[in-house]
Amino acid sequence: MRIKFFKMNGAGNDFIVIDNRENVLKDFEVSHFVRMVCRRGKSIGADGLMLLEHSDLADFKMRYFNSDGSEGEMCGNGARCIARFANLIGVAGQKMRFETIAGIHEAVIVGEEVRIMFPSLKVNDFKLFQRHDFGFGPIEYHFGTVGVPHVVIFRQNVESMEDELLLNWGRKIRYALDVFPRGTNVNFVEVVGPSRIIVRTYERGVENETLACGTGSIASSIVSFLIHAVEPPVTVKARGGELKVGFERHDNEFKNVYLQGDARIVAEGYILPDAWKE
Repeated sequence: MRIKFFKMNGAGNDFIVIDNRENVLKDFEVSHFVRMVCRRGKSIGADGLMLLEHSDLADFKMRYFNSDGSEGEMCGNGARCIARFANLIGVAGQKMRFETIAGIHEAVIVGEEVRIMFPSLKVNDFKLFQRHDFGFGPIEYHFGTVGVPHVVIFRQNVESMEDELLLNWGRKIRYALDVFPRGTNVNFVEVVGPSRIIVRTYERGVENETLACGTGSIASSIVSFLIHAVEPPVTVKARGGELKVGFERHDNEFKNVYLQGDARIVAEGYILPDAWKE
């Protein structure tokens, strides 16, 4: 048995993408399959896996799985990739609508990039200036949900922050289930210009730092706007590349929220049985 797949990445956030409209994974326990094929070194390796499926509500349905096999509500970089994939295989045109657990999203192909539109967000959904001791002394953090939960922590010299420190803090905050019952992603952010920030993200489900996080970039940009008056569109520098985040504040809402950046197709082929062996 072999399964057709594409390998894609958005700003270095990499994914296995499968057209599942014909239910090619019907004989698999999907969560286990995802864990096996996302292993780096022993299998294909990826931050996550996406299935493109039929939808009664939009052009297609996006199902996103983290590399640990858990199904996520939404992934911004993954959404850009699957939008380009849908256009490539003729499922959608230059403009499209697609279904996720987090709701219906719109996307448009912009040259070599993809722009994903997000539903409006409430200003009050962002909890600012929170304080908690996660096991390494009390720290100030900010929290908001952009399809998935995100913590934002402002620091100086984020790019030179030691990997061990980022992972240690990230894990402890991510697993503070007394504070975040669903767990959370953790973004370390530095403001470096009037419309420019640097972001490094510990991602829930991947359980490691990823080269970029789309929804984390949106959460970090909005919190930076609220606290440091950073003006949109915001350029977000991640380890894997740059993303652009746009939004407009209207009273108690952020409208016209979007994420734009590259969506690269780097390989296609077949997943063979050895890829999902223990």
